Amino acid sequence: MKLLLVEDSRSVAAFLEQILRREPDIELLPQVTDGRDAVAAVRRWNPQLVLMDLVLPGMDGVDAIAEIMATAPCPIVVLSGQLDTPGRDRTFESLRAGAVDVLAKPTAGGLDAVKEFRERLLRTVRVMAHARVVGRRRTPPSIPVTQVARPVSSLSEGKSCALLAIGGSTGAPPLVYELLRALPSPAPFPVVVAQHIIRGFEPSFARWLGGTGHRTVVAMGGEWLGPGSVFVSPADRDLVVRGGRLQTQPARGVAVPSVDALFESVAGFHGSRAVGLLLTGMGEDGAKGLLAMHRAGALTVAQDGASCVVDGMPGAARAMGAASQILTPSEMTALLISLARSSAPFPPSPSGRGSG
Repeated sequence: MKLLLVEDSRSVAAFLEQILRREPDIELLPQVTDGRDAVAAVRRWNPQLVLMDLVLPGMDGVDAIAEIMATAPCPIVVLSGQLDTPGRDRTFESLRAGAVDVLAKPTAGGLDAVKEFRERLLRTVRVMAHARVVGRRRTPPSIPVTQVARPVSSLSEGKSCALLAIGGSTGAPPLVYELLRALPSPAPFPVVVAQHIIRGFEPSFARWLGGTGHRTVVAMGGEWLGPGSVFVSPADRDLVVRGGRLQTQPARGVAVPSVDALFESVAGFHGSRAVGLLLTGMGEDGAKGLLAMHRAGALTVAQDGASCVVDGMPGAARAMGAASQILTPSEMTALLISLARSSAPFPPSPSGRGSG
């Protein structure tokens, strides 16, 4: 695997090189420290993967990613320090520009922290080198509704929605952004998002999603599920629906926040009045939860495999028959527009039970 490291910090680069050079299946290409040099290096060496810092001299990481995806597309994993320029969320801008995943930069810590980072880095590198990438125009395009393959009426069948639950992992944030952008603001129903994310990045994620025009917050627990709000799960706890409110609870598995936990709680409370979307991501989290929603009568959607960066979570849901619809991103956009038109604000059931 030919890997290109784009990093201007000598100490960070040395630390990463020390890990990567020990792996016999990884060929580390000459390091570059500038965004413009990164674009040229990708064209010259055609790497299987790029590890890209975002704050770089000359052309910054986001612009470099956009240029690479427009001229020589390849999988790019972002190295993010989280503390970006105030008012600008470079991390999530980079995902929208075409990066496939994000790794938090290594921080000071003991041997356990170093071991954990090493394992995460190597696992991410080996998986993401095979991620599906699509070339982009220089400006990231919105999802065109005109490319919907089936009539909108056949997707929603006139169904209204009391709650939209979205789960995703690798490759999902840009799609979540575009789906929210398709909804009118304020939306006639609440939206809850369980996105696998690095701890500490969820406030930036929520702020970035707020750029779609929706009131978006990180759920702390206790919030009423009323129309017009988008709630993002915290990174280190599971988010569930209980009695018409959101509650957080200790993580129950390796995938955090658990999409299964959210979907299962939505099935138990909202039943057939809910809609669940399971988006691209590694693993199988969300498949069992989507099946629970399906059995409760909810409209359940799994992303089609061809459009996934990693077809793990939606693929598992499709395999177990959890999805009542298998849709492309364009079709999901059209579905949400249709649901918004047919859904009046729907207060939570006072009995704490779904109607389906």
